[in-house]
Amino acid sequence: MKRLSSRQGTKQKKAPSRPARMSGEERKAQIVRVATELFARDGFKGATTREIARKAGISEAVIYKHFSRKEDLYKAIIDSRCTNPGGEPRLLSMLKGKEGREVFVIIASYLLEEHRRDSSFLRLLMYSALEQQSLSELFINTRGLEFLGFLETHIQSLIEKGCMRGVDPALAARAFIGMVEHYSIAQELYNAKSFFSRPERKVVEAFVDIFLNGMKRR
Repeated sequence: MKRLSSRQGTKQKKAPSRPARMSGEERKAQIVRVATELFARDGFKGATTREIARKAGISEAVIYKHFSRKEDLYKAIIDSRCTNPGGEPRLLSMLKGKEGREVFVIIASYLLEEHRRDSSFLRLLMYSALEQQSLSELFINTRGLEFLGFLETHIQSLIEKGCMRGVDPALAARAFIGMVEHYSIAQELYNAKSFFSRPERKVVEAFVDIFLNGMKRR
């Protein structure tokens, strides 16, 4: 009986299939994810386009193909964190049709949860300001001012209804956001949560009460 050849006696192995090629939008999203991770970890000066390309498994030329200017990449990072799949500002879309105290509860809950779940955007804004990069300024001039404008208008309407005393609504809006954001920065970036911790819902209720009680018409 003839001996089977190795080709006859064993099944031929199939060549490994190549991973599906990313679409342009998928590639852009990948670059944004990798850039966000590296910027948040190493700062803008520490994370080069070469490092971003290496981590993404692409060439630097591919990055420049999708983002010809660093401001374009910064805008894409901001949009990835601040807009919903429909392209609307995520937080503002959650506030549609809301009134009174509920507006402040939703804002504080959203910000605290977002920063606790992933503090990378807080780190990005901090690095950007310290290293004089344009991301933080771009964020303030777009999403930041847009959101503050909404909150100022809401506070102004509460003042006109007699629910709040007559104060500068722009300052009042910044006071409320500043209270929540400072807490997140201390907890997540300075690691204050290792020494102080409260249930998130309790923090939200306390901050909203402190703000609204202080703003009551006397």
